[in-house]
Amino acid sequence: MASSSAEGLARLFLARLPPGEQPAAVDAVITDLYERTTARHIDFPSAILSAELSAELLKKCPETSEKNASAARLGRVLMEIINNTACDDIPSDLVQLCIHHSSLAGHVFTEATLFLAQTSARLRNESALAAPSSAISWTTPVISPEPANSNDHDGRTVLYLTFLKLFFWSDAACTVSVDLLQALLVLLGARSEKLAHASRDCLAAAFHSLHTGKAVLDETYKAVSGVFGPISIPVGEFIWSRITDLLSTPAELGYWPSAFHIWFRWFALKGDLGPSRSILTQHQYWDFLQLGLREGFSEQRKFCLHILTASVRLAMAEGKDLHPYVAGATQPGFETDFTRYCTLFETIILGRYLNQVEECMPDLQNLAWKSNIHPTWIITLLRASLRSGVQDGIRKLIGTRLLHGLIPVPNSASDAYQGLLASAFLPWATQGFLFTASLRRHGQHVRCEHGESLNSFISQLLNNCADDESRQTFARAILSFIHERGQYFFQHALPYCLQGIIDGFAREGGVRTKLAVEDIPLLVKVATRSGLPEVARDFSTAAASVLIEEAASDHPELLDTTPGYQLLKQRWDDVRSQNDAETGPALDIGRLSLDAENKASLKSFVQTLRDSKYRCLQGDGLLAACRHLVQVVRQKSDLDSEDLHTSLEAIWDEMETQEYPRPSLMLLPEIFYHPNCLRAASEETRTLLARALPDFHTFAEGRIYVLPPLVKALRRAYFHVPEMANFLPMEEFIVRFADHPPTAKLEFLMEAAVAEKLAEIVPHRTYTSYYGPGESQGYAAMFDLLNRIPISDNAFARRILDQVLKPWVNQKMPIPMVSKWKATTQVQTMLLLSQNCLAAAPKEEVALYLRKFTKILSMEPLPRYRFLWEWMIARIYVREPEQRKELLEVLGSDDHTNPKHLASVMKIAVMVARLPDSDEEFAHKLMTFLIPLSASPKIVIRHEAQWSFPPLWDHAEASGWTRVTRNPAFSALNTHIRSLDKYSTPPPQRTLEWLDPIKDHSLVLLFGGRYLDFDPAEARLVSADDFKAVWAEDEQGDDFPPPQMPLGEEKAGKGADNSVGEAKDWVSAAIGADETVGFLQTKGMAWQEALLASPAASSTRPSTPLVLVGSLIDNAYNLGGLSRAAEIFGCASMYMRTLDTLKHKDFTSVSVSSHSHLPIHALPPAELPEFLRALKVDGYKVVGVEQTDRSLVLGAPGSDLPEKCVLVMGSEREGIPGTVLAECDICVEIRQVGVTRSLNVQTAAAIVLYEYQRQHYGR
Repeated sequence: MASSSAEGLARLFLARLPPGEQPAAVDAVITDLYERTTARHIDFPSAILSAELSAELLKKCPETSEKNASAARLGRVLMEIINNTACDDIPSDLVQLCIHHSSLAGHVFTEATLFLAQTSARLRNESALAAPSSAISWTTPVISPEPANSNDHDGRTVLYLTFLKLFFWSDAACTVSVDLLQALLVLLGARSEKLAHASRDCLAAAFHSLHTGKAVLDETYKAVSGVFGPISIPVGEFIWSRITDLLSTPAELGYWPSAFHIWFRWFALKGDLGPSRSILTQHQYWDFLQLGLREGFSEQRKFCLHILTASVRLAMAEGKDLHPYVAGATQPGFETDFTRYCTLFETIILGRYLNQVEECMPDLQNLAWKSNIHPTWIITLLRASLRSGVQDGIRKLIGTRLLHGLIPVPNSASDAYQGLLASAFLPWATQGFLFTASLRRHGQHVRCEHGESLNSFISQLLNNCADDESRQTFARAILSFIHERGQYFFQHALPYCLQGIIDGFAREGGVRTKLAVEDIPLLVKVATRSGLPEVARDFSTAAASVLIEEAASDHPELLDTTPGYQLLKQRWDDVRSQNDAETGPALDIGRLSLDAENKASLKSFVQTLRDSKYRCLQGDGLLAACRHLVQVVRQKSDLDSEDLHTSLEAIWDEMETQEYPRPSLMLLPEIFYHPNCLRAASEETRTLLARALPDFHTFAEGRIYVLPPLVKALRRAYFHVPEMANFLPMEEFIVRFADHPPTAKLEFLMEAAVAEKLAEIVPHRTYTSYYGPGESQGYAAMFDLLNRIPISDNAFARRILDQVLKPWVNQKMPIPMVSKWKATTQVQTMLLLSQNCLAAAPKEEVALYLRKFTKILSMEPLPRYRFLWEWMIARIYVREPEQRKELLEVLGSDDHTNPKHLASVMKIAVMVARLPDSDEEFAHKLMTFLIPLSASPKIVIRHEAQWSFPPLWDHAEASGWTRVTRNPAFSALNTHIRSLDKYSTPPPQRTLEWLDPIKDHSLVLLFGGRYLDFDPAEARLVSADDFKAVWAEDEQGDDFPPPQMPLGEEKAGKGADNSVGEAKDWVSAAIGADETVGFLQTKGMAWQEALLASPAASSTRPSTPLVLVGSLIDNAYNLGGLSRAAEIFGCASMYMRTLDTLKHKDFTSVSVSSHSHLPIHALPPAELPEFLRALKVDGYKVVGVEQTDRSLVLGAPGSDLPEKCVLVMGSEREGIPGTVLAECDICVEIRQVGVTRSLNVQTAAAIVLYEYQRQHYGR
């Protein structure tokens, strides 16, 4: 019922009664309403209408004693209505009733205040306050009777808070009592989340009402509730005290967002209610503000940025420095610097678009080096940007600049910078993938670039400190972080951190800073932690021992009582020990001692095994036994087969029991596959050796240090005992090696990088001393074996070649550029074997292989593989001159359907034409074919023909072939091609020199040629030095077969810088689709309904109680998309900052005609908060589409959108600002699976609008 209607009815009712009867009649009406309401004999909408009429009657009724009782009774009617309403559905008419009748509002306020105060006392009494209030003055609490159901009591509390919130958001004047303020502040810390959030929202509305002057705080103490005493300090300080209570709770309790929300609202209050000068001088004030900026979600940070801006202005208004964090407030440019800071913070932390963040880096560096901003604010921004929730790209961008010193480090160990190190920078900088992704290999040297940068950063950080105490403090912070991270700390980061501390303690003049004595136990714990790889452990032992010996030089007796130091000292003695790897404990069981002086007897060894019942192999005895057997097989050529089998089987079984320890495993291949062992092997032993070989191969694939000793042993064994290939699975071994060459895992490469640093402290501790030669010597041994297979073993080589070749021949078109099953080592293996296989093959077989190779070349798309196949085919033409005419036949044909293959044929033909035994006739025919090919419409053919001409011409001139050089057509074409710009400055793919199939036929080119740099580039597995190192181990008397391919000489030139990492496999696959019944495309049919509707119906657009607000968006293109989505999903109206956008071409290009069917209104961003508050009073709920700590995920349980909904979309860059977020009742976000992090605002709006329609109108 409208207020005017109620007023008219009341006037009419009272006009029919004598004045003396009016009070009794009015009281009867109110009493009847009260009884029907409490008995639930009337629905609440009707009760509200009746209450409105009763209020008008009471207002116009003469003053009598009964009037006050009637007013109280009507107030209880309103409380009954509130108590029986859902908290989300408190009728706006009820709020309006109280607005128009202040006496009723006062009664409801009094009742609500009493109830909330008693609730506060109850929660305090039940220890249900997670954040106790330190400044509240409690009297003897008056505890209301326990309700039957605690949930009902909490629900009633939320109802009162919701009603008060709606009232505060209205335009009505009201008075806020001190008791109500204290109750709301207390309830902020309730353990019940719904109570705490309802109190926060109510208090925020109250602060807004106080800020606008609609509400007044009654600071006179009146014992309304009997729960709270008077406030003894200024109200502003009292509120601030409660905010600090909430911020002092652990973050996981979730009170920080509410505290910052209230802080944001409170800051707008003036006079004694708001922040005072004394509050801004408190260190706690600025610490909490920085805490809010570096922790939490975007909503909280937006509040904090607003608070910071307002606080800076307040500090400037004081005319003098209030706190060191805002020192220089009176200097020019102070406010400008903080404005730049806030902008950077919004872009980096809130926006988080990588390209925008990258553009901000110069401003950030300039602000850090040259501005009036206190360093703690820069540290706060850095901590926020390096947190784990930020995208890796942004963390790397910021962290790398900090790592390289582009952002200044302090000269003292401030708490803020220690916090940055421990909570943000070190957790980022010590992530394992940063180390493994920056491994760089140069020959046998491995370097971890990120580890070296971290080393330098720590060193520079300590060097910049002004005194030893600061250096010790920083070192303690680093060591504490490592210790606290425990097993989550990346093991190989420890050596670089410790080396950084050692380097950072160095001072000018040779004087070094010493580690604080009290930090020695901490360093011992860090250095002796479990789980460290061997080299990293030894380096940590060495570095820690150096630091501890320096620190305890004046008090060495302290080390004896330090827990764990004896273990560290023992390890340090072991690291410094230079015991030869070949020496070790003798195998001593009872009366037998098998050491080096026992002349390595196999029989005595077997006897020892039997006497000890094989217990002699347990523990370190296994390594001693392996060392002994190495001496046996080296010295004895006449081994007893039975004793040999017993020994090998016992060793193998014990290896399995001990899970194949590294030292023994590295010795085992030489024992198992020594020529003497193979010659003496019985059938049973051969079976054991054959069964063990695949296992050894598996070990080599997982433990790369096994590869060199294994392949070297097999190579030597094959050359001495070629018949071993008959009983060992050598073919399978080689094919598996070619298909999947073992590579060093990242942990071994990290060990190699750390070993180089360890060698600087302990020179004899190199990677080789731990793991033997690098894996490249294993590759060299394998390829040397393939290169030396004698012609007499041609069948063995051919079987391997055919197995590797088979999948290449059988592949089907289309062929992807990169296939996972292909490997460069496969083609390199086939090139080595083809020399042997084709040397003694009949011509028919050679022709068959030539056709297979040519077929593969015609299909293969990857340039690196094509180069090797061209090389292989060219070598056949070197051996078979009569086959060369086929090249000219292909070039002379009209079939240009495969340009790549034709280009390869031209390359091979040029190679052949330049061979020593090639004649002028072949070259003349070839150049004749190249002329028309130089004008081919196929660009690949045309370019290859043109590039082929100059080298042919040069060869003709050198050979004196006048038939070619005097041909005017040849001469003119040669001159023209050489005059082209691309000939003098060739593109990168043309910088590779022409292959000479005779002179360039070498191992150096095969395994180190520049063809390996073709995209995608591939690391070089082996070098000439590796082959030389393998050959150097051969004994002088070894008569090995000669190599088929010479080593060759390395040409001067810049090789590729090998970057160790996982190679990306790009696989293109054709995805087939079932040929089922197809779909017919349709569009929405709403236009048909509009055409069929009556004129009256068409003038009324059906809509839902849904309002879309786009006032924060300034991009016309996005606003056009919002208009289109809003019209399609039936929004009642849409708001944007200006209606001028409707005429923008970008808007109309997307909106089409939607804006003609949708009410669109202008709403500037500055007026948005007030607009939202007005709609909330009308019963709407404000929903922000934003990622916050309280956001509900659309589609999840409990994420239903309210039916009367105002949907607020954030701006493209900053999202929803804090002033608008404060008005949002709820925030929602869209579930994401990918890593892009944000949707375009049009897409996000369409998803939320669809979800709204689905929830309310889709069932």
